[in-house]
Amino acid sequence: MSGRLRATAAAAGVLAGTLLVATTALAAPTTTLQRTIQDLNGDNILEFAPGEDYTVIGAPPNFRPPRGGSIINFLQLSDFQVVDEESPARVEFLDFTQRGPSPLNPFSAAYRPQESTSPQTIEAMVRAARNTTSPVTGKQLELTIVTGDNADSQQYNETRWFIDTLDGGKKIDPNTGIPTPACTATPGTVYDGVRNSGELIGYYEPDLSRSREDGDGYSPNRQENIAETGRDVTVRDFPNLFERDNQPFQAVGIDMPWYSAFGNHDALIQGNSADAYVGPFGPSGEISNPAFQSIATGCLKPSRLPPAYAGDPEGFTEHYFSDPQSLIGQMEAVVVPPDPRRCLLAKDAALGGGAPPPCSAGGWIQQHFKTSGTPVGHGFANRPPQAVANHDGYYSFSPKRSLRFIVLDTVTDECGLPVCSEGSVDDTQFEWLRTEIGHAESSNQNVIVFSHHTLRTTRFPTIDPSEQPVHYGQRVDRENPANPQNPGSTETLEELFCNHPSVLAHVAGHEHENYVRHHTCAADQPPTPGTGDFWEISTAAHIDWPQQSRMIELVDNGDGTMSLVLTILDHAGPANPGGPSAGEEQGQASDQVLDIAATGREISYNDYQASRGARGDPADRNLIIKLGRPASSGAGLPLP
Repeated sequence: MSGRLRATAAAAGVLAGTLLVATTALAAPTTTLQRTIQDLNGDNILEFAPGEDYTVIGAPPNFRPPRGGSIINFLQLSDFQVVDEESPARVEFLDFTQRGPSPLNPFSAAYRPQESTSPQTIEAMVRAARNTTSPVTGKQLELTIVTGDNADSQQYNETRWFIDTLDGGKKIDPNTGIPTPACTATPGTVYDGVRNSGELIGYYEPDLSRSREDGDGYSPNRQENIAETGRDVTVRDFPNLFERDNQPFQAVGIDMPWYSAFGNHDALIQGNSADAYVGPFGPSGEISNPAFQSIATGCLKPSRLPPAYAGDPEGFTEHYFSDPQSLIGQMEAVVVPPDPRRCLLAKDAALGGGAPPPCSAGGWIQQHFKTSGTPVGHGFANRPPQAVANHDGYYSFSPKRSLRFIVLDTVTDECGLPVCSEGSVDDTQFEWLRTEIGHAESSNQNVIVFSHHTLRTTRFPTIDPSEQPVHYGQRVDRENPANPQNPGSTETLEELFCNHPSVLAHVAGHEHENYVRHHTCAADQPPTPGTGDFWEISTAAHIDWPQQSRMIELVDNGDGTMSLVLTILDHAGPANPGGPSAGEEQGQASDQVLDIAATGREISYNDYQASRGARGDPADRNLIIKLGRPASSGAGLPLP
């Protein structure tokens, strides 16, 4: 549910710059520099649109770094949130697409109409990115960092899907459930998840032939959606979509080293509840909760709140996550085939923390060592001793002599609330981070820091005494002062970065938005003391519109300075998945991976609960930032 649970996070700041529309389209566009995907005519259907040239910061608009100056070129992927939409552990019933008394719904991301297309969306992005080169230097992508929320609900099968998709060479089967005599498959379909049943319970129904009414806001009729939700959206029917997107497909693989970071959805039930496990509290380890494991691997999938909680999802959530078994029998449910592969993974437990098989063979971190990709462990082999001892997922590595990449674990495992979606940094990790930056400076290295949470969403407390004192992201959200930040007394990440000029950037996800912000530190209002400055780079999600990723390149300008080149990528699905356009009511569901991904993108654009502004402003997308930083000698050389 991250990306919508934050408290009215601000739209990103508008940086100075000029948008130039590319006038020459390449034969095979690979980035949004050549072409974009937009709704040009306001019919709620997407089409290919002109590309966007770079907005230049700190130099004239026509400035371009030299072609031979690339230091490193890497890809940021974020917020896959690949969904097993048939799982009984999901909490779609909390979503207020069910009519409710309040227009303000903190659980509005508990259900998305495009969820069943999420495996194909990841594959479509991999296919777009694997051979992409820099439009400025021609340098091919050298590595990928996935900044968290890779799985959607800490399930084993979701985790294996994203690992196997990035590795490639494997068949991905999105269809889950193993029919048993007691729990048989839904007659006539391979799809066993929620869909609209003819009552107003809030789910999307893609099959026109079923003659079922869509849930509020999910109709192909624009006027109906406006009347129900106040949003002008068009959610076309795609007959047999749920059946087609549950067919297996072959993963091609990202074809470069890839690294992973923890997100709240990787470690918490649907990104919020820590109740699948007790702990870890420091080195104590994790203990599996059999009640939640039983629900996840069972065959009763709740689809509607109990009548007693019809207008109180917050009260239900508190009760459900503390004692789920007492409520299951009171809920309307869909019978689905059970599947042990839906078990909930521990964060870091070699023997699974007492979870049932296959989770008993290791937690989320351990799954990264069961890979055909590189490097083995995907970064977690580099964890320092204190991270291993406390079951945390932070580490660092140097991809080039002049660079140190530091990957944080910002998940608040135990926040003491039903919803633990936002982040914090424990004291042990914070002091390790300080030391790592110091070591980088003594080695003449520049630093880029990665985490799942942005600075303004690193603000949740923890009840784990071994993590105290906890550290947060920043003291004030300068873009939206009304957006509350946790007023802790400890040093913040922003304050640490501002005191170290070696820190070039902080790269994150979580908010499901493209934005780029310059932290000028001492020149900010209010100021943050320090002689440094750094750039915060947040990139959109794959689960929500606009389903984009970002290429990040550090370039030696040849004049003693460096530049950051930021380039947005769309996935390889076509702009319009196709089908009849008369009345714009019906599309054509396809068996092809890229067409299914395109269908998911169109539906995500028309999800009335999502933000079409998540694409950001021009200065949040394609940028060339000329940094006031010297380039180290031999900056682009690999390690010996």
